Amino acid sequence: MSRYDLLIIGGGVNGLGIAADASARGLSVLLVEKGDFGGGTTAASSRLIHGGLRYLQYGEIDLVRESLRERGLLVRQRPHLVRPIRLLIPAYQGQQPAAWVMGAGLKAYDLLAHDPVFPPSQRLPPAALPRYEPGLSLAGLTDGFLYSDGQVEFPERLCVELTRETRAAGGTALNHTRVTALRTEGSRVTGTSLRDELTGRAWEVEAALTLNAAGPWVDAVNRLLPGTLPRLVGGTWGSHVVLPPREAGPRGPLYALARRDGRPFFLLPWDGRLLVGTTDVPFEGDPDTLRVQDWEVEYLLAETNALFPGCGYTPADVLHTTIGVRPLPASDRSAGAITRRHFLVDHARLHGLQGLGSVVGGKLTTYRSLAEETVDWVFRNLSHPSVPPPCPTRRILRFPSPEEMTDDCEAALARFGAAPGSGARLARLHGPRWPELLERVRQEPELARPLFSGSAALAVEAVHAVETEGARTADDVIRRRLMLLPAPAEAAESVVELCAQRGLSVVKARDRQ
Repeated sequence: MSRYDLLIIGGGVNGLGIAADASARGLSVLLVEKGDFGGGTTAASSRLIHGGLRYLQYGEIDLVRESLRERGLLVRQRPHLVRPIRLLIPAYQGQQPAAWVMGAGLKAYDLLAHDPVFPPSQRLPPAALPRYEPGLSLAGLTDGFLYSDGQVEFPERLCVELTRETRAAGGTALNHTRVTALRTEGSRVTGTSLRDELTGRAWEVEAALTLNAAGPWVDAVNRLLPGTLPRLVGGTWGSHVVLPPREAGPRGPLYALARRDGRPFFLLPWDGRLLVGTTDVPFEGDPDTLRVQDWEVEYLLAETNALFPGCGYTPADVLHTTIGVRPLPASDRSAGAITRRHFLVDHARLHGLQGLGSVVGGKLTTYRSLAEETVDWVFRNLSHPSVPPPCPTRRILRFPSPEEMTDDCEAALARFGAAPGSGARLARLHGPRWPELLERVRQEPELARPLFSGSAALAVEAVHAVETEGARTADDVIRRRLMLLPAPAEAAESVVELCAQRGLSVVKARDRQ
């Protein structure tokens, strides 16, 4: 039976961040994820790396400061995935918070950030807003603000990178692997029983410490133990819609307040389309059963059309939807007021259950600091030296931006007949690792062709996803490696056939929509 220092349950961005950090610091690590890496809450996020402007109204200064620090680190560490953006906030008569409160909050935000990569906020008179957004409704418009934050268009690709970093440092990360039981001896959790969801193989592992980082499924995992642990997660669900761009629609990112209920929501240019969201609804139950509701689509479309009356979006225009549960701490507060902080629950100290910890809360922006804090705790609990080894993830290595890599990548792929724009795509998705795909094309030039008719993705991307990036199903390849959302039905057929020709095993499975 294999034994590890640390077993991590959950392969979202938080679990993978912990795995990469712990492996880099020399621990033997196993991470297991019942679906695909980054396929749950991470993929359903608003795809922002942000300081949390609205957290200021709840007095969470430390959380905002932490988030802004992490935002600055990520945009420097992974410039091919994370980039600064400038958001417009239109302020309308009668909205709360009032424009003067919003302005004061933005000034505080600027002072907390103090980062040259992110220009300070700017107040705009109503007459200036049409220069930025010609289609914006002017009825009742009183003010406008510009402020800076960050966007990660493809957090799924961030999870791919963290998986590779975990494995490169000697750790093991397994997707489509379910925990079927938590094994105990007396009052100590000693390991787990596992099942491969694609092959049916079952086995057991031992671990000195088990960490439950299953996000919205934290309580479901803890229920595998004998006895009753208290409820830890009181999540809310959130949905997004993806829409085609319209001439009368947004030109840039917007942060707006919904006219129906005052809820903040975002309209974000995303991969050539428009991402709108999110809702925020208290949820108890199995996150696997969630589906986007008709009223959510109607709500998001109505708010978009109110801001941009010339768009006229209808449900028939929706290209794609996402839904996920925010793994917030159990609370009696309203959905929007529940803290977005992360908490590490030490079950030995609180419940007399040795060898188990649970991660509650957290957000995409702060995954790295959550991991650092958690791995420090792991070292203390494993009776390693009282001062943990230095955290390696604070370092800022100078990687080229996608723009700096694109020309070289385009020229290299053009020699093999790849379509124009292929180099820009590889630079954006793979960053400094794009030469790996080029080397595969050199070995097999026909992989420079489109994956299927009309596809922006190259065949080499699918092969690379299976050979190097841990994809095991066609949906892993299409949705979380190649980022083809949505993709035609023929995409899965193309992936399976292409990989079968090279002796690569890929299951044709469809994710829930």
